[in-house]
Amino acid sequence: MDVQHIAATEPKPIYAPASIPVEQFVDGIRKLSEGLITKQAIYDYLISYEIRAEDLEGFKLWLADRHTRNKIFRNDKIEVMLICWPIGAITPLHTHNGQLGWMTMIEGKLAVENYHKIRCNAAENEQVVGIDCLAGATEIDMELTNTEMAVPGGPLNTVDKTQTIHRIINAAEWNERAVSMHVYSLPIDSCVVFDMDLQRCFRRDLKYDNE
Repeated sequence: MDVQHIAATEPKPIYAPASIPVEQFVDGIRKLSEGLITKQAIYDYLISYEIRAEDLEGFKLWLADRHTRNKIFRNDKIEVMLICWPIGAITPLHTHNGQLGWMTMIEGKLAVENYHKIRCNAAENEQVVGIDCLAGATEIDMELTNTEMAVPGGPLNTVDKTQTIHRIINAAEWNERAVSMHVYSLPIDSCVVFDMDLQRCFRRDLKYDNE
């Protein structure tokens, strides 16, 4: 899939979270994970609090050719990670295993292209317990539904059971690195990746780059 010029409008900042030590931030996430985790509860926490900049430095890991996933906290119910995006980094089109997810920008900006799967020729592989899909299709029809711009202080990007397919772009034309923080519940150990050019999809295992 080629990357066209990103035409989405950058949103204006709408919140200013308080900067707190990483230990305090993680303790708040941990306490939330002990109760009922809802999309709104985590959203409200993330627009209220952020990890102070000096604490985030220890979680940054940069590679020239791809983004890195760096664990901040994880238990059985929730995970928090920092993702570092070099100039021009693009994720493949992918799912989120049917889980809830929240992304807040720390530095730079990112474009999030949201997609809806119209059909595939392995629909029976979607009817499984515990994950969103077994993958394996060789005919896939996708529709781009919208493109969101993510900026520090702007609206959080979220995924849920109805909007789970997207790709994230740090366009080369912007000529700047980006850093974002992601929270997922439940933690995601694998996802389905779509190659629309070759018309195939497969399940990819995920790992942290700082472990």
